Formats: sequence, structure tokens, C-alpha cells
Amino acid sequence: MPTIFSKLWIPVAASFGLQIAAGAIFIPLKNERYFDLIGTSGHIISAGISLYGPSLYRHLDSGHSLTTYKIPPLLSLSPRKLVVTAVFSLWAARLAWFLSRRIKAEGRDSRFDDIKQSPTRFFAAWFIQGAWVAIVGLPIWLNNAIPLRNMRPWGPMDAALLGLVVLSLGGEALADAQKSQWRKEKKEGKHTEKFIQRGLWSLSRHPNYVGEALFQTSVFALACRSLLAPSIPWQAPVLGALAPLFTYTLLRYMSGVPPLEEAAEKKWGDDPAWKRYKSTTPVFWPWMKVYD
Repeated sequence: MPTIFSKLWIPVAASFGLQIAAGAIFIPLKNERYFDLIGTSGHIISAGISLYGPSLYRHLDSGHSLTTYKIPPLLSLSPRKLVVTAVFSLWAARLAWFLSRRIKAEGRDSRFDDIKQSPTRFFAAWFIQGAWVAIVGLPIWLNNAIPLRNMRPWGPMDAALLGLVVLSLGGEALADAQKSQWRKEKKEGKHTEKFIQRGLWSLSRHPNYVGEALFQTSVFALACRSLLAPSIPWQAPVLGALAPLFTYTLLRYMSGVPPLEEAAEKKWGDDPAWKRYKSTTPVFWPWMKVYD
């Protein structure tokens, strides 16, 4: 008998398949300009597949062919599925737009200067991105795999969680916008600051990452409202929790904060302004006085 876990293989295959296919095109060209765009697009595509996957499975299980499948109207889907998928896709679309603009302005992604010279390392980057898409998408896919009869009705708690989703997404976008504006003003000669200390960046040294970590956590919580139903296997919310845990670990301890802090220390380690900023502004959570 099919379970919600048996419905995950198509979005998983789509997540890795898209990145591997893109890698097959761009690895020989040593071109990294579309790396982030394809990664964020993978989130939207796999989320859409997971949204309509259950109806497709029922169609095929009934003995019908794929060619006769018709996409069901949006109003026939669960509000929770629509909301969770929509906010997640909005996050991915916003991130795609921002990263595409940044690489267009800079002309290249310096992270890949050495990586793209090695086909093996460049392929590994595409494959790891597929894993990122798959892990972060788990709460959405699991939520969308739940049968309509098992979906929990929308309530006040869901409205509160949705508010947190919007707030965290807005915070991430605002932090990115503030830094972009700061860079623009610096190029125009409107200031000579070496690093940004204004706006949300006065509360945390990495407020954009804080926003993303909170967003993934709140989306998981919103999806979890149905994943915690008695009829749903207990492993489902545990599996979904990998998304916020992976995001936080990646940003805080791996490819996010550490290399940026290391680069900043090399540039401004002896600068009194940097020392003051570093000793008074939390490295991550604004409400936790952790500076290193």
C-alpha cells in the first residue's frame, strides 16, 4: 500500500536530475553563471511536482495512461498544500532573482574560480546542490503527499506561523536589499565604509542568513501541523526536520558564516572599526550575545 514516503521519489529524482543535466551542459563550458539560478529553480519545479504528484499517482493507479492525465484545478487542492507550496516557491523565486542580479552585476561567481577548472569538483558542486534542493524541499513534499482527508483544518496557529514565514522572508529580502544598496552607494562614492553596519546589519553580522534559517524553520512548522496527525507515520516530521537543521548547520557552521568571517578577519582584522563591530554585534542570532 502506498505511503507518503513512496510519493517522494519523483521530486527527489527531479531535484538531482535537473542539477546533473545542467552540470552536463555547463561543466565542459566551465560556466558557473547559471548555477544559482538552476538550483533555486529546482526548488520551484520539485515543489510543483510534489503538489500535483498525488493526483498523478491516483490517475496511474487507476489504470489510466500518462497522456490522459489532466492537472486538477487549484481550488480542488488543500489550502495548506497551496499555502506551503506558494510561500516556499516565493522564497525560491526571490532568491533566484537576487542571485541572478548579483552575478550579472559582478560578471562571475568567485567561489567557482578554482572549482570550475576541475570537472570532478564542478560535478560535485552540482550534485551537492541537488542534495540541497532535496533536503530543503522535504517538508513541502511530505506535506503535499498527505491525503486530503488527513489534512488538518486551517486554524489560528497556522495564521501565526504564516505570519512568521512572511516576517522571516521579508527580513531576508530586506537584509539583501540593504547590502545591495550599500554596495551601490559605495561604488557611487557616497561613503567610504569598509563593511556594512547599518539597518539589520547593526543587529546581526549575517541577518540574511538569520532570515533564511527562520524561514525554513517556520515553513517546516507550518507543514508539521499536518505531519503530526495521528494517521501520519512518526518518521515524517522527523524526516522533514532535516530541512531547517540542515539549513542552519550549513549557514552557521559550514559554507555560510565561517568563510565570510574568515575573509573579513583577513581584510579588517586590525581595523578598530571592525573590532568594535565584531565585539558588539552578534555573529548570528540578534538576541544571543555570541560574537565568535
